[in-house]
Amino acid sequence: MKTVLLACDVYNHETPNLCQEWESEETITYMESTISALGYDVVVLTDPTEIVSALSGIPKEKRQDWMVWNLIEGYLSPSREAYIPALCEYLGFPHTGSAASVQTLTLDKFKTKCFLERFGVPMVSSQLVWNGTDNPKLSYPLFVKPNGEGSSLGISDSNVMFSNKEWEERIPLFLREHRPLLVEPFLSGRELTVGVMGNFDSYEVLPAAYVNYPSGVYHEGIKSKLAFLESLDFQVEGSLQKELAEWALVIAKALEVSGYIRMDFKLQEGKPYFLEVNATPGFSHLYSTLPLLWEHSGKTYSSLLQHCIELGFEEYATKKRFQYGKDQLK
Repeated sequence: MKTVLLACDVYNHETPNLCQEWESEETITYMESTISALGYDVVVLTDPTEIVSALSGIPKEKRQDWMVWNLIEGYLSPSREAYIPALCEYLGFPHTGSAASVQTLTLDKFKTKCFLERFGVPMVSSQLVWNGTDNPKLSYPLFVKPNGEGSSLGISDSNVMFSNKEWEERIPLFLREHRPLLVEPFLSGRELTVGVMGNFDSYEVLPAAYVNYPSGVYHEGIKSKLAFLESLDFQVEGSLQKELAEWALVIAKALEVSGYIRMDFKLQEGKPYFLEVNATPGFSHLYSTLPLLWEHSGKTYSSLLQHCIELGFEEYATKKRFQYGKDQLK
């Protein structure tokens, strides 16, 4: 029997500024029971030392029968979403999701935009800000956000700026918590999200949806696990749906995504502009966007988890990036 190891960080409400992206204990428990019902043995580990020790202790000839589900988000490090993929490649284990190289690139919003711009992906200009003495190079109104965070961490209504006075007052404050900052022209239209499933070069684009929220800014209070204030609207016009699907495929292929990925766009005068991608999206059956996109296509949460596991084993069997780890098992 094959075994799935859920390697996860568990959300702690006492430190939301560090673990907003981490899964809740309820989500982990539900994933564990769902995967078990699919016929797999399931192991849940949350301590880094235990994860490394457990993987190292599995006999080499049995490692191909384990699937490590990457739910580790970490904090502060630009490599934090790549811990598990890199470890799995090194030790010769299958894992869910994309390679460490994809995880590291996509966590850096500015570098991702620079890369995808070469493929013609529509996006607005952007600027990195490292110091409080840096001046804006773009026209107001501007939107400022952390360059290396997800789940809307570090974002509130005050991240929209309309003048040099607001810039001079707020930028030094933002830099105390997050460095560097990504600055872009503020887009006032609706936000959309798109999911992609599959391995290179065989992708399925899930139905796109508008992301509705009660504020003009998608801030961390809306994304909080304590209050689910966002909702998805699948009434996306056919022509826009088609355009988003086309760009989603371009992005997935350019990044060489494995397993799954979610990407966000925002409209300005009816035109979609790329915002960012999330290579380690949430998998909560209650509030995570990717499972909601999947289920809207008429499929079950259980089938989503099964598909992710199958894609992980397929990736392990066919991709050369695992070869070094496999060679050490001989």
